[in-house]
Amino acid sequence: MRLRLICSLYLAFLPAIPRELPLPAARSVSTRPDTTIDTTFYITNRSRHGGAFDRAAAQSLEFGFVISRFVEQAPKSQSDRLLEKLSSQITDTVRLTRDQFVAQLRAADQRVSANTSGGGPVLYVHGYATSFGRGVSQAAEIAHRGRAPNPFVVFSWPAHKVFAVWPSVHALVSRAYRQDSASAAHSGSAFLDALTVVLSAAPSRSVTVLGHSMGAQIVAEALSASSSVRDSLKAAPLYALVLFAADISAERFRDSLAAPLALVAERRVMYASASDRLLAISHLVNHGKRAGQVGAGGHPADFEYVDVTNGRLSSGGVRGFIDPHHAMRYAGSALYDFFGVLRGLPADCRVTEGIADRAIDGSWRLTRAAIPDSTVKCSVPPHGN
Repeated sequence: MRLRLICSLYLAFLPAIPRELPLPAARSVSTRPDTTIDTTFYITNRSRHGGAFDRAAAQSLEFGFVISRFVEQAPKSQSDRLLEKLSSQITDTVRLTRDQFVAQLRAADQRVSANTSGGGPVLYVHGYATSFGRGVSQAAEIAHRGRAPNPFVVFSWPAHKVFAVWPSVHALVSRAYRQDSASAAHSGSAFLDALTVVLSAAPSRSVTVLGHSMGAQIVAEALSASSSVRDSLKAAPLYALVLFAADISAERFRDSLAAPLALVAERRVMYASASDRLLAISHLVNHGKRAGQVGAGGHPADFEYVDVTNGRLSSGGVRGFIDPHHAMRYAGSALYDFFGVLRGLPADCRVTEGIADRAIDGSWRLTRAAIPDSTVKCSVPPHGN
C-alpha cells in the first residue's frame, strides 16, 4: 500500500517539474549597485563544471550575489504582494571574494540599520531537489513579497534539480531524495562556515537563520552539535531561528534537537502544516513523522509553533499547485507572520491582528482572515534587544 502511494505521488509530480533557465555567466565585480530588495547574496559549497554549478561538493565556499528583476503591473498593497502570482527573472550574477562579500553584506546591513528599526541579514537554507538558481529565486521571492529591507543570503548546498532521477535497486522511487539527504548530512560544516562569514558582517543578535524543508535538517543538526560556532552563539545568540516545513524526524527533533537549539537563538519559530504532501512522502520514505507535520507528536515548548494549514496561499503557478503548503514563498499568511517575526512583533500580536488563533496547547493556528494592509498597533521591542 505504501509503495503504491509513493509511486502514484511520484508519477504525479514528475511531469510538472519545470525546466530551469540557465544562470547568466558569472563575472568579476562590476559597478552595478546592489539593492537590498532585488539583490540576493549567495554562499555555496557546490562545485562548478563548465561554469555551471553541479551536485558535487566543492573544496571551498564560493561567494557572490544575484540580481533578480520582478515584473509588476502596478504598485501593490501588502496583501496583494503576499498573495499575487509573481514573475521574476535572474538578470545578473556576480562572484565575489570572501572579503568583498563581507564588505558588501556589511554595507547592505548598515544601510538597513540606519533607516529601519528592525532587519538584520537572513540566511536562507533551501530544501531537497532545489538547484542553485531555484534556491536563489525562492529567497528573492520571499524577500520581495514581504518588501523586506533585510539582506537575504542563500546557502546553496549540492541538491538535485528535480524530484526524481533514475531508480536504483535499493531506492526504486526515492533515489534522488536519499542522495540529497546524504548531501545535506555532509553540508553541515559548510553551512557553519557560511554562517561564520555572515556573522563577520553583522552582529549575531541581528541575524536570522531560516531553514526550509531538508534545509531545516542541515540547520538543526549543525547548530545543535558541538562546534566553535555553537559556543559563540551560546554567548551571543542569533536574533531568530526559523524552521519552515521541516523535513526532520519529529522524534529526533523533539527529543534531541529542540533543547540544544534553544541556546543559540533568542527566538525560535516552527511553521508546520497538516496538508503538506511532500512531507507526507518523506514520512513514508523515512518510516516516521516529520517535524513539519502537524500532529507529529507534540511540539517543544522551546519553539513558537505555528500551524499554517488554514493560512491564505498565493497563486504559485504549476509548482505551487503541486503542493503550496510546502513552498514557503507561496504561503501568504505564513510569510506575513514571518516578516512580523523579523520586525520584532511579539508572538501574541498574531491574535491581535486576527491572522491566528491561540490553541489550548499554546501553539498558534493561522486563519483564513484577510492579511492586514496597515501597520499593526502592537508593541514592538527594539530589534536585537
